[in-house]
Amino acid sequence: MRIALDSTLEVGARTGRILLAEDSLTYLGLIQPSQRHGDPRTGPVGDLSTFDVIVSDGATPAASLVASAAVHGVPLVLWSDEPTLHRGSAVAPVAVGANVGSTLAPALIHHPAAAIEEADDVTIAWTEPGPPRRKGKTIVFPDPVGVCWARKRSRGHFVAYRDDEWAGAVVSLSGRGGERIVGVADLASHLEAITLAAVTLAAVDGAYEALIQDAAEHAEVVLARAMSLELDIAVWRSSELDAG
Repeated sequence: MRIALDSTLEVGARTGRILLAEDSLTYLGLIQPSQRHGDPRTGPVGDLSTFDVIVSDGATPAASLVASAAVHGVPLVLWSDEPTLHRGSAVAPVAVGANVGSTLAPALIHHPAAAIEEADDVTIAWTEPGPPRRKGKTIVFPDPVGVCWARKRSRGHFVAYRDDEWAGAVVSLSGRGGERIVGVADLASHLEAITLAAVTLAAVDGAYEALIQDAAEHAEVVLARAMSLELDIAVWRSSELDAG
């Protein structure tokens, strides 16, 4: 497996280190020469057509990378949401929004412990950097994030703000099966990096079609890949569910 990494941020650097832990990785090409990983499998990119996927933390404008992916016929994974990038047909697969809020948080609904039913009330929430709120909806994240006030974003999704280094994502469900909470919490840069790496590996596996699409469209595959990268997931069930 050969991966081309376009990175100038800590998220991208951590993603590179996570990918270098994969036995199947034979070469990590660095599009930005300032990045160094101290591993003999890293080096300059050269011919992009020899790579299995391109992954970017936003170092290069998305339109330029989409064009490169099309020319070389290589899948592309973008960490940022890129709202101005038109979703639709493309020469090569492009997965957009490979981050905690857009992909990892909704992916948690596919965890076996969620056991979602049609009548369940579902809340999806995650954290973003910013001044913490003092009112809103109460969201319970795993420690060390804990309980936070959150504001509604859209479609039953909520965002809580943190002014420290921690981040979290959680899916809460309630219904006839009782209450279930499936969540993650860790260093913000680490959670983002695991998400970006998981989507990258899913793209290598062929999960994405030749479209410009949201990475969350194959959230179940992404969650499985994130768990294979040792993402630590916390699960809580109400006594009603445990009794059943």
